[in-house]
Amino acid sequence: MKLVKKDLPDVGELVIGTVKKIAEHGAYIYLDEYELEAFAPTQEIIQSWFHSIRDYVKEGNKTVFKVISVNPRMRVVEVSLKRVRVDEKEKKLLLYRHKVRVLKMLEIAMKKLGRPPEEALKALWYLEEQFGDPFKVFEEVVKTGPHVLDDLELDPQLKEQIVELARQQVEIPPTKISGIIKAVSVEGDGAERIKAALAELAKTLHEKYPSVSVKIYVVGPPRYRIDLVGQAPKQVEAAFTELANILQTLQKKHKVIATVQRLE
Repeated sequence: MKLVKKDLPDVGELVIGTVKKIAEHGAYIYLDEYELEAFAPTQEIIQSWFHSIRDYVKEGNKTVFKVISVNPRMRVVEVSLKRVRVDEKEKKLLLYRHKVRVLKMLEIAMKKLGRPPEEALKALWYLEEQFGDPFKVFEEVVKTGPHVLDDLELDPQLKEQIVELARQQVEIPPTKISGIIKAVSVEGDGAERIKAALAELAKTLHEKYPSVSVKIYVVGPPRYRIDLVGQAPKQVEAAFTELANILQTLQKKHKVIATVQRLE
């Protein structure tokens, strides 16, 4: 499945490759996104000459390689496995999975609209140009609404399909922010005052930010943990920012001394 617009990769580019054949001096790699064969020399695969090339790759394995040379005239590409950092590999694999998933959703959209499958690929390329990761547009539709499509040069019918597919098939993991509240009181009924202050804190926060769930529980007096969870990251952030302001007001009302520190 050709996922890219250009014919050949650039030197330094990360590519998805499937190991097709292991030879004496290296491995032949099928570049999935380009539908093109490349070669990975042995010295660009193994980390130490004490190891065999098969300690690192096996036929059928799909992983991330880095392009080290390209001959456009001969259409010959050489790639390296050992030059790929772990973080680069993880990001590239995630992007590849996202592109494959988006293409499938766009193909569904084009089929519903009675358009050829090639239009799905063109739409994928356009979304990639706009967002880097084309899956982001589907995530943003779920997080913030269809208005994120307003400025995109896509026809209204396709936009409607993207919104429908995003809502049907994309689940956004909730955002969670936690903090530690330290609360003390020198009053005789200090424990009850702290309990009342924290209960009112949770109630006030939830009333102001209904989409954010608030949980407060004892770690060990005077430490209490607060968890804020919601689907909209900006709302959760805003709730945590407001937390300190509400806490300051409640200190005077309930005669407690309290501070909050965010957990990273």
